Amino acid sequence: MSRSAHQEGSQVSVAKHGPQPVRRPGEAGEPAASDAPGVRPDAAELAGLLDLVDQAVVVCDQAGKLRWCNAPAWRLLPGLRLGEAPTGPLGRAAARGDKLFEAEVEGRELSGRRVERDSLWGVGGHAWLVRDESGDRERLLSQAAQGTRSEFLAEAGRTLCASLHPGRTVRAVVKTAVPALADTAAVFLPIDGTWSAWHRAGPDQASGRFTVAEAEEAPLVARALRGLLTRPERCGRRDLTGLADALAPWRDDDGEALVVTLPGVGAPSGVLVLARGSGRPAFDAADTDLAEEFAARAGMALAAAALYTEQADAASAMHEELVPDALPRIPGVHLAAAYRPAHEGLQLSGDFYHVRPSAVGGGADFVFGDVCGSGVEAAVIGGRVRRSLRTLAAVESQPVPVLHRLNELLLEDSTATFATMVFGSARPAENGGLDVLVAGGGHLPPLVLRTNGRVEDVDIGGTLVGALPEAEFEQATVHLAPGELMLLYSDGITEARGGPTEQEMYGEHRLIRDLATCAGMPAGAVAERVDLLLGQWLAGRPHDDLAVLVIQAPPAQPAATPALRSERAEPVDGRPR
Repeated sequence: MSRSAHQEGSQVSVAKHGPQPVRRPGEAGEPAASDAPGVRPDAAELAGLLDLVDQAVVVCDQAGKLRWCNAPAWRLLPGLRLGEAPTGPLGRAAARGDKLFEAEVEGRELSGRRVERDSLWGVGGHAWLVRDESGDRERLLSQAAQGTRSEFLAEAGRTLCASLHPGRTVRAVVKTAVPALADTAAVFLPIDGTWSAWHRAGPDQASGRFTVAEAEEAPLVARALRGLLTRPERCGRRDLTGLADALAPWRDDDGEALVVTLPGVGAPSGVLVLARGSGRPAFDAADTDLAEEFAARAGMALAAAALYTEQADAASAMHEELVPDALPRIPGVHLAAAYRPAHEGLQLSGDFYHVRPSAVGGGADFVFGDVCGSGVEAAVIGGRVRRSLRTLAAVESQPVPVLHRLNELLLEDSTATFATMVFGSARPAENGGLDVLVAGGGHLPPLVLRTNGRVEDVDIGGTLVGALPEAEFEQATVHLAPGELMLLYSDGITEARGGPTEQEMYGEHRLIRDLATCAGMPAGAVAERVDLLLGQWLAGRPHDDLAVLVIQAPPAQPAATPALRSERAEPVDGRPR
């Protein structure tokens, strides 16, 4: 039987005839909701309906004593008694004449408001409308917690993605986890061989090494490193005995740790151990979920850093092979070069050059070329061409036969492409300077800068290397007087677009004009000046691969100044004067 059935003596009455016009105070002429046409519910029906609402309805008479209340009121305010004034927080609010009511009753957050009516069910008095806001508060707290959690994960993601260096990334993992997730955090990296490294954050920061045997004394960590721990698991300090050094600041036997696998690509990136002291709440389900989400981000960051490092190491090894070698020091020949790839971040180019001391007669053997294309693919082909040339030059000293044989090799290689190049040698001349022999394979003619500033081109023509079976190559001999030089350059120089219109090509005429101003400069200064002028012309715009090689005869030595003869007076009496 509902509580409303006990209210027969409460003298609650409901009009049985209607509709009767009822006016609200201050709202003359406006019909009340109860004036709607139709049959009015009797008292029992109305009480039953009010039992269904989600608010407590507490009706008091003019003396403040309880006349009636619905079922939610009995549940939310258990101290209510019919015929008596409400007690507890509601009674105190009524005694103070408060219009609003807020209080915690038996763990529930209640709020309400007082409604004054001149006539309430035929009895003067007031009513309290009270609702339970505990669920709303919990939802608000949950939303706040979710917001904090989302903010933490977002900030963690930004921090962990800030570096691709493995050491900095793993240190960021443990530092981010403290104090948000734990008092002490340690990451144990995968074991390679018999040992691996750990990194810790907390009261202090430290790094160290651990062995396979030590990991086996912490079974959860050992399982996680082998990829057998699918969900985070809690443990005590004694369960991590073998790794005590890594968790040294955590000495609380009553504390708790959470072991979480850091996912990677195909295998774990490591294991995260989160340790809390007894003064901090144990890990609950929400903490475990948050730790797992954080571990997913941390694991991917570590995996990305490891993969980047592997690729960087491989690229570095390739880079050493694909970029032009450092120019050697060769007696009687001054050398300089400038090199600017189209993809400057890669530092790899289809332009290539190689210079080595000549095995016969002194001086230098050199090659300067340009593979069709740019970037990594062109650099790989350029590296292959350089290796082939080094092999061919070891058995053949004349440039034209070397180019013919290289042409055959490139035609036999289905993955290769064609290239333009100049192959030659520079030998010290008997009367000073250099005698330069050059053979051309479809490359731009070398430019010669004389001491008087005149610039001459050396037209050697020739067929593209690797393009036709019946290739033709030509050669020419040029004498460089002391201080004079030969400039070899790629077509990226003359085809560089820039200038005032941003679309005009630099052109051979500008290169010749600018080179003429370099008379008397050493080889290194000439290469730097050409590179500087090209940089100004481009003004940061995209460009093709750019390269220049300068071969210069040493300047003439100035005539020696005769040494002044110093005569001393003969000593007298054994003493010098």
